[in-house]
Order: sequence, then structure tokens, then C-alpha cells
Amino acid sequence: MLIQFLTALLLVPILGFIVCIFTPRKWERTIFGVAITAVLLELVIFVLFGFQWLSAGGSPALASVGSLLIGHEYVFNLDFYFDSLAATFLGVALVMTTLIFIFSKYYLHREQGFKRFYSTILLFFIGLSLIILAGNFEVLFVGWELIGISTVLLIAFYRDRFLPTRNALKVFSVYRIGDAFLLAAIWYAHHIFEKSANFSEFSELAAHHGDSILILGLLLLMVAMIKSAQFPFSYWLPRAMEGPTSSSAIFYGALSVHMGLFLLLRTFPLWEDNMWLRIAVAVVGLVTAVVASSIARVQSSVKTQIAYASITQIGIMFIELAAGLHWLALLHFVSNASLRTYQLLISPSVVGYLVHDQFFHFVAPVQKIKNTFLGKLRAALYVLGIKEWNMNATVSYYVWKPLKFVGRTLAVLDTAPAQIISVIVFLAVLASAALAHFSAGWLLVVSTIAAVVSCGFYIRAYTTKNAAKICWNLIMLGNLFSILFLVLASAGSWEYLAMYGVGVLAAFIVGHACLWYLEAKGEQTALRDYHGSIYAFTKLGNIFFIVALLFMAFPISPSFLAQDVLLSSIPESQAFLVVLFCFSYLLVGVSTIRLYTKVFFGPHKTSHHEIAYRSS
Repeated sequence: MLIQFLTALLLVPILGFIVCIFTPRKWERTIFGVAITAVLLELVIFVLFGFQWLSAGGSPALASVGSLLIGHEYVFNLDFYFDSLAATFLGVALVMTTLIFIFSKYYLHREQGFKRFYSTILLFFIGLSLIILAGNFEVLFVGWELIGISTVLLIAFYRDRFLPTRNALKVFSVYRIGDAFLLAAIWYAHHIFEKSANFSEFSELAAHHGDSILILGLLLLMVAMIKSAQFPFSYWLPRAMEGPTSSSAIFYGALSVHMGLFLLLRTFPLWEDNMWLRIAVAVVGLVTAVVASSIARVQSSVKTQIAYASITQIGIMFIELAAGLHWLALLHFVSNASLRTYQLLISPSVVGYLVHDQFFHFVAPVQKIKNTFLGKLRAALYVLGIKEWNMNATVSYYVWKPLKFVGRTLAVLDTAPAQIISVIVFLAVLASAALAHFSAGWLLVVSTIAAVVSCGFYIRAYTTKNAAKICWNLIMLGNLFSILFLVLASAGSWEYLAMYGVGVLAAFIVGHACLWYLEAKGEQTALRDYHGSIYAFTKLGNIFFIVALLFMAFPISPSFLAQDVLLSSIPESQAFLVVLFCFSYLLVGVSTIRLYTKVFFGPHKTSHHEIAYRSS
């Protein structure tokens, strides 16, 4: 019965998403009916299952829905886990999603993206359900990626504007850093536990791997910091609120921003006995609470105030969790999610009222800064709060600016001769490795070089401002050397080469055809600016988006499954190779989505329609 209930909880939103996708975009009543029916049906299933689960004692339950056999050895287990933590988060998610759907029916009435909004929210809810009900890291990672990509679509909901498009790319770039750390954590967990452990085993495993838990815990903490917008990554949350108010409420007020907290709660049995990790979690929460609180008090935008107020509360939740008060953190989550959703939903009305009210009752502030130490300190904190403690500039300076500098030095990779030579080198090394038997040391050296070359192509793809086809070629070359690196590092696992390569090659060909068609129709594709081609070529833009996901090995494509197998076969002694792979995983995602947003999002060049200016 458990398996049937959990399967139904996952299938209902998937079916709703599929039906919504194939419904004509002008059928607003049908789209709303499909979406609200899917959520209400899942809510009924959840209530029925919850009563049965509580009557049976309410003990944690693990269910294996099935498994995917990849190759001859690797098994991708579809394990799901239900306990009080999952019940709390899923219950809040269902209630909040129902409210948002009803609110959005009127808020987005006759909006051009009405169908797109409901489809994206359903996609987000599928990812959220996978995270909450996941029984192991692999299933959780699939949901994690779904939430990340749906975030881009919702932030850039007004995709004909400059700021939503730019901020969508900025937020995805930050998310991708967290994804890379999560991938590294999954690889490390595989090796220290010597299997794909499910969450019900964490208490027992922690007792036998005490020394290794610190590294794993720090990786997971980094993921949680990024996902929950903790210092110094807090700056992305207000920038993520460029979408509709209802999406801001469900994503960054209630659910998505709390997923970092959920990850720490889910893995709490792993690190609860490690005092250093507890201190680290508490320090992160304390620093974030102080910084975010000082920012929230001085910002002029209502959404920014709510965003930093929510970050402050999540920082306090981190402190509560570090103190072992996980029940209090859960209660705090429910309260904060409810309050922030309410605040965001009423914010347009409140702002409208206050703007009107200030014409009749405005009183100019008379307080002046005193020329004392406390007065100067207060002024300094005020300026820091206005500038958001320079978090955006700092991360940009130390993370993205060095990549852009390296990318500019690799401009020669844009030329056709360099790309042709790279393909020849790839084929020569691949053939040599397949036909000859080389030592493990030689394979390690060549795989390391291939990994570095792969990162070089991705970095250049991230920084190039030339034609989109050149960038697409660079990403493909990066994928080729990434395949070579993984195959050699895994001691010649050639059976997965075709699985990885065929999917990427097919995506490359279709993507190239899309870009060629755009250029043939007179569309601009240079990556110096946003071109908004999706305005005139909506279907082509949707096709290219799917192709881009396959190109970056999005879960659970054949390329992703092969990548997962090859990565897990890299031994622990070669951890530096995993670091290079995670770095390339970060770069390929950012480069691909950057290309997509530059070509298809933003203001279109034609002038026979309304033009959205840079400011939203």
C-alpha cells in the first residue's frame, strides 16, 4: 500500500503537467482546471495516506518503487522515504500550491504566459515532491535539478524584459554552484559508504564513518547555504523575485528557499554527533541572521525587504537545527512559509495603498545622523545594508571575474582550425586508448589532461560573445573531452561511451539546426546582447530548450545516467578528478543556459509590438 500511495503522489503532478503542456494556451479555464485538479487530488491522496500512516504508528517508512539497471553492474534505485519531516514539508507544499493556483487564476488572467506559468509550477512541484519523498541522494538530485531549471523559467517569466532575463541567468549560475557541490557530496558518500545508501541508514552509517562525515557534512552545508540563500550567497534571493508575485510567494517565500534547511534536516542523523559541523551550521545561521536583518531594515523595495526578512528567519532555523531542536526548526519553517507567502501575495495591494496614502499623509523624516561613534557606526551599517554588504560584487569578483579573464585568453578556441584540430586529437586519443592497453598511470595523466581541456572549452563558451553556433561548438567539444576524461578515469568503461555520446551528439545536431534556421531567417545570434527570438519563433525556442537540457546531461537523460555511472567508478584516491568534473558540470550548465537566454530571451529587435525597457 505504501508503494501505491507514494507512486500516486508522484504520478498525479506528472500527469497534470503533461496534460497542461498539450492544452491550447487560450483555454485558461481548462489549464486552471487541470492544474488545480492535480494538486487537490494529490492533497486528498496525501490526507488519506497520512491518516493510514499515523494509525499504523507514524514510523518512518522506506519504499523501493523500482530500479534502473544501467549496463551490467550499476543500479539506479528509485527509493522513497516518508516520515514526519516529509509529511510536514509535503503538507505545507500542497496547501501553499493550492492557494497560489487559485490566486493566480485571477492575478494572471489573460496574461500571455498563463499556460506557461501553470506548466512551470507543476514542473516545480514534481521536483519538490521528488526532493521531499526521496529515499536516497540520487532521487533527491533529480528533484534538485528540476527545481533549478523551473526557477529559470519562472524568474524569466516576463522573458521580453532585460532584467528578469539577466537575473534568471544570475540565479541559475548560483544554483549551479550548489549543484556541483551536491554532486561532489553524492560521489563522496558513495565511496565512504561503499554503496548507494538510503536515508534510513544514516544513523547507523554515521557511527562507522565518523572521520569522513566532517567532509561530507561540509559539502552538504555548502549546498544548503546556496539553496537557502545564506551568507554570502543571500544576494540571489531578491533578484529571483522578478517573476509574477505568485511565483515569488511559492518559490522564494514558502518552499524553494527552505530546501537547504530540508537537506540539513534530512541528513541530520549523519552529522548530529559531529560538534564541529554543528558549530559551522550555527555560525552560518548567526552571521546570516545579523547581515540579512540589517539589509531588510533599509531596503526600499517591498520584495527585497520580505526576501531578506525570510533569509533572517532561515538563518535562525539553522541555529535551531545546530542546537538539536529540529522540531522547533520545523515549526519555524511552517510559520515563516505561511507568513512570507501572505506578505508577498498582498504586497501589490499594500504598495498601491501606501503610494496613494503618502500624497495625503506624508511626513518627511527629521532624524539626523549624530557625529558620534555610534552615529557613524549606524551610518556605516546603513550604507552596507543599502549595498547588500557587497555580496553580489564579492562573489562576482572572486568567482566569475577570474573565469572571464581565463576565457578571454582562450579566444583562439573560437577559430575553425582550433576546433578541427581538437576533434582530431579527441578521435586519436580515443582510438589509441581503445586499441592499445596502457598502464593505469598513463590513463590517469591523459584523463587529467582531458578534464582540463574540457574545462577550457566550457570556460571559453561561457565568455565568448561571438555567434551562438561557435559557442555551441565549444560546448560540444567540452562534452567530447568530458566523455574522454570519464571513460579513461573509470579504467575504460567503454560500454557507457555510446550511452553518453549518442544523446549529446543528437542534441548537438538538432541545436545546430535550430541556430542555423534562426540565422537563415535573419535573426541575430551573437552573444553580445539578448535578442528575444522566442517572440517570433516560440516553438523553435521550446525545442532548443529541450535540446539544451539534453546537451547538459539533465536528469534523467541517457547522458546523465552514463555520467553518473562513470563518475561513481572514479576511485577515492583520484578526488582531484572529481573536482575537475564538478567544475566542468558547473560550467556546462551555465554556458548552455547563457546561450539559450541570450538568443531567445530579452527584447526582440522588431518594433511593431510593445517594447519592454531594461527596468522592470
